[in-house]
Amino acid sequence: MTTRLEGINQWRLAPFYLGAAAGPFGSGAIPVYFHMMMDAFDVDRATFSLSVPAYMIAYAGVQLVSGSISDLTSRRSSILLGFASYGAATLLCGLAPSFPVFLLGQVLQGITNAFMTPILMATLGDVLPPHRYGRAMGIFSSTNLAGTMMGAVVAGLVAPLGWQAYYLLAAMLTWALAFWFLAWFRSYGREVPARRRSTDLRGELAAIYRSIGTTVLLLASLSFLASGAMQGAQYLYGEVLRDLWGIATGSTGAILAVNGLAGLFLGPAGGYIIERIGVYRGAALGAGGMALSLVWMGMAPSPLAFAIGNFLLGGFGIGTWAALNTLAIRAIPEIRGTVSAYFGAAKFLVRGVSPLWFTTLYELAGPRSIFFASALMAVVLLAPLVALRSRVPEPSRETAPAPS
Repeated sequence: MTTRLEGINQWRLAPFYLGAAAGPFGSGAIPVYFHMMMDAFDVDRATFSLSVPAYMIAYAGVQLVSGSISDLTSRRSSILLGFASYGAATLLCGLAPSFPVFLLGQVLQGITNAFMTPILMATLGDVLPPHRYGRAMGIFSSTNLAGTMMGAVVAGLVAPLGWQAYYLLAAMLTWALAFWFLAWFRSYGREVPARRRSTDLRGELAAIYRSIGTTVLLLASLSFLASGAMQGAQYLYGEVLRDLWGIATGSTGAILAVNGLAGLFLGPAGGYIIERIGVYRGAALGAGGMALSLVWMGMAPSPLAFAIGNFLLGGFGIGTWAALNTLAIRAIPEIRGTVSAYFGAAKFLVRGVSPLWFTTLYELAGPRSIFFASALMAVVLLAPLVALRSRVPEPSRETAPAPS
């Protein structure tokens, strides 16, 4: 497909890359403010840990329909609705007078983000030619991870103003992006392939779900394991730093931010490497590197060593996501939105359910144990990766078409 975006530079895709950061930024303060918010709401660690699955399970669950809805209706309306509503949900979190209200805000954040990140990824797959997928997914993955990094940094900086200030700022930034997307679609909306609108939306959705098979489930399992390894226990990292070395809240933000910093700078390079060595080799290399980085973090003798391991985890992790995201948008183009959403649902489902084992493991076996459990998930990832290769062959390393 030839489009006006064939030769577009990456800067004009900026709202998509910044939009990828909006979701994790809006919820990225919890690792930094975990103890502060426990005290503010007068709840214990296990109770406050519920805020993680409240967001993640809602996000994962709604993605089971959000991608299909965008396939059958409009990418534009899904994205605009998602960003406008996410800003409102984030504002509710910042104004929450009690933990139940904050928990409701987390649930609403998850629901509305289901119409943001996966739909942005699918739209990039719609408008870009296949030879640009690798680098685009590298940048998209890096900014998505950078949202978490910036969340930690900004949370540390505004901590003296209170945790509420962070959520108010995140809501304003999300609404600014909504207006940017409105302008983008006015300029380039005609290049997004028209969705086939149906008078029987329920019937069309049912047909899509019947078409979901082993390939989609393997992609979802890869996403589940990669996210569990890289980010499943991340909400406890601030507690690890506090319990092992007594690190203060402001410094915690800086140490946690190096993970996203690695992704931000190495993501584009990771996408380029994927284009050179192939998605399967790239994913295997990234998974192995994540496992070794997590073992290093579990054995770290000092905060500096921990930060180095966290940086390496971010670098190898972003390479893994660049490869897996590329597979997701190429696997079944006819239902790209659905595949992207299922892929994203699994990514965040594990972060929603992981407190069930990571918090328990932390309490029973100590802070270091969570890193070895995460490393095991990275190793297990190789099994579905091998199985998928027989169903989705290595994408050809296409080059840009020569000018006519």
